[in-house]
Amino acid sequence: EEIEQAVYSQDESKELLVDVHTQFFKVNEAQARLAVLTHLDLSSVRFRKEQDRHLNNLTFVTVLFDRDGKYVMGKEKLLEFRLRDATLARLTQTGITLKVEFDLKPGTYLVRQIVRDSEAGQLSGLNRTVEIPY
Repeated sequence: EEIEQAVYSQDESKELLVDVHTQFFKVNEAQARLAVLTHLDLSSVRFRKEQDRHLNNLTFVTVLFDRDGKYVMGKEKLLEFRLRDATLARLTQTGITLKVEFDLKPGTYLVRQIVRDSEAGQLSGLNRTVEIPY
């Protein structure tokens, strides 16, 4: 429910260190493929230690709205982390990048990216506008 509210909010929140980039290419005159790349700095994420693993589940929700603010499409991905000490140390240095792709018509879209972690309940929501020319 909290994620759904964040999807439809226009407010940006930055509890987690997230950055969003978009790329697109035209498939043909009527279709384009949009890639949304979300980079998460894991130093801002708190993990729960259980035995020799660091645990957390991260939910990534990427939603597209048209220029009138109408929902076009969205995708959700859940990443379940069960990291050893060395892996967590490495990923804390580099972060992670998640890629989501959409096939759509050329136009102007608002990309809304939500990231939420299950352990601390931290949530970030970012907006990016992308214009895919006809």
